[in-house]
Amino acid sequence: MTKRQRRVLTVIILFASIGLVFAQTIWIFGVFSNIQNDISGKVNELLSNVVTKVWQTETLTQITTGFKAPQSVMDTLVHSSDFENNNITAEKIDLYFQESYKRLMTSEIPVEQRVTMEQLDTLIVKQLEEVSLNPKYKFKVAVTDKAGRKIMASSKYDSGTKMKMYRKRLFPNDPEGFSEIYYMNFYFPEETLIVLFRILPMIFAAFILVVVILSLFIYTMYVITRQKRISEIKGDFISNITHELKTPISSISLAAQMLGDENIPQAAKNIPKLSSMIKEQSRQLSYLVEKVLQTSVFERQSIVLKKADVSLHAIIKEADDLMTLQLRNRKATLILELKATKDIISTDKSYFVNVITNLLDNALKYSTDAPKIVIGTRNEYDKIQCYVSDNGIGISSDNRERVFDQFFRVNTGDVHDVKGFGLGLSYVKKIIDLSDGTISVESEENVGTTFYIWLPLVNNN
Repeated sequence: MTKRQRRVLTVIILFASIGLVFAQTIWIFGVFSNIQNDISGKVNELLSNVVTKVWQTETLTQITTGFKAPQSVMDTLVHSSDFENNNITAEKIDLYFQESYKRLMTSEIPVEQRVTMEQLDTLIVKQLEEVSLNPKYKFKVAVTDKAGRKIMASSKYDSGTKMKMYRKRLFPNDPEGFSEIYYMNFYFPEETLIVLFRILPMIFAAFILVVVILSLFIYTMYVITRQKRISEIKGDFISNITHELKTPISSISLAAQMLGDENIPQAAKNIPKLSSMIKEQSRQLSYLVEKVLQTSVFERQSIVLKKADVSLHAIIKEADDLMTLQLRNRKATLILELKATKDIISTDKSYFVNVITNLLDNALKYSTDAPKIVIGTRNEYDKIQCYVSDNGIGISSDNRERVFDQFFRVNTGDVHDVKGFGLGLSYVKKIIDLSDGTISVESEENVGTTFYIWLPLVNNN
């Protein structure tokens, strides 16, 4: 996939993700509004039911006490001018009765005597359950007059609250003009929480969906970029390794040709020198083959160690032999400080030889014209410490934490003469981890770098 194709794919997925988030947001707000309207409808139904119950209770009570009303009505009639003028008819008696009853039902009774806060609270709690709302929900209620003056209210009622208020007229059946108009103000503090609680699973599901899609997008782009990088590294590796293989192959081929050429006198062939050259070039070939194997292992992401009890000192000396040619070519000085009296560890010898050669190779790459490398060991309790120190360019503090990351290479500024693929140290750490060991690095720029390895000793050592 080309860079342009990746950009187009990124833009398409980005816009698709934004569109998904926008659609999910609109959907969530729609659901939120529907739930809020549903609760508002239930609250209005609740208040209507409470007002009806208050009216029914009052009517029943006043009708019951109203049977005593005829005496007061008759008293009114006795003192009326119609009674004195003997101008009393059935219609006038009925009219007097209605007027007296209206006064009894309305203006003559204060609102506090018609309904109490306790009655309203009890009715509201009951109606919360009737309209499928939890009766344990908190609410606040107050009775006010037409001008909004508070007549009575529930505890902790705050007239200055900014919560949504539901308003319903109390005693809607009162005759107009015969009594004050009263309203019941109802506040539902938990309404928003109820709506959020109901919509939370939907929000969570939408959030998870968006996160999954974005994560898949990021992971896909990471895989594409990583595969492209691996492909480029493999191409560079094949090109470099092919070039490096040519030198030992050519040298061995030349030596073999000289040995087999009958026209060259036996004395002139210098068999010991040719033999030494073939041996050194064979070591170089082995080293390069190991590099190829390491790359193959990392590509498969699978390393299985065949552990055995081996001498760490023997591994270090074998790595020294394998690196002889490279050390000689760089005119490097290698100092062995093998001070450990116990050096038997459990690991795969072939893999651990690669660990040491990788550290030596790394020291050569990032060292000066006259590299000085020290490999040492010492015992620490039940472990053995191995250190590889050089006098190279060092590693900055920003890069120290990342030197063991796969494909990471230390920046050498404008100079790009250091060959490598960012696999060596990540390979080293992986093998050491599989050997139950640990590795750390200490470095100072323009002074040098030291890698410390700790490995458990075999008990029978």
